[in-house]
Amino acid sequence: MDHRQHDHGGSEDSEGGMDMMAMYFTGGTKVTILFKFWETSNTGVFVASLIIVFLLALVYEALKFYREVLYERSATLASDRAVQGLLGGIRSNIFKSYHLVQTVLHMVQLVLSYFLMLIFMTYNIWLGLAITLGAGVGYLLFGWNKRSAVDITEHCH
Repeated sequence: MDHRQHDHGGSEDSEGGMDMMAMYFTGGTKVTILFKFWETSNTGVFVASLIIVFLLALVYEALKFYREVLYERSATLASDRAVQGLLGGIRSNIFKSYHLVQTVLHMVQLVLSYFLMLIFMTYNIWLGLAITLGAGVGYLLFGWNKRSAVDITEHCH
């Protein structure tokens, strides 16, 4: 391993030079977002990417809201049923359709939260702003009717 690679945490590109990520906020429009194929080669692609990132953050907030609604519905259904033994209750509830839907939505929300975090970690001011505004608009649209101060569906505490 080249000592420069070890000291700076970068990786070598195919020509032996260092390919290092900036560890400070930048305002450029050329950035790679999450995947090698998602490169913003021009301003139009960058603006489209900002819109996509904004929508991803908005969808994240919508998922949190929808999962909370589903959780409340499932809790109501569970309290309406007769009390069963613990093992019987687990067996009968773990494969219920609402719980399976919650499980899939939980996985989607988890991946989305990590994607948003990694996008923010590009240290691009505009991408960070798109995430912040998307989450803000999402909260404005979906968070106004929260029933508790504790967010049970939040992944980034």
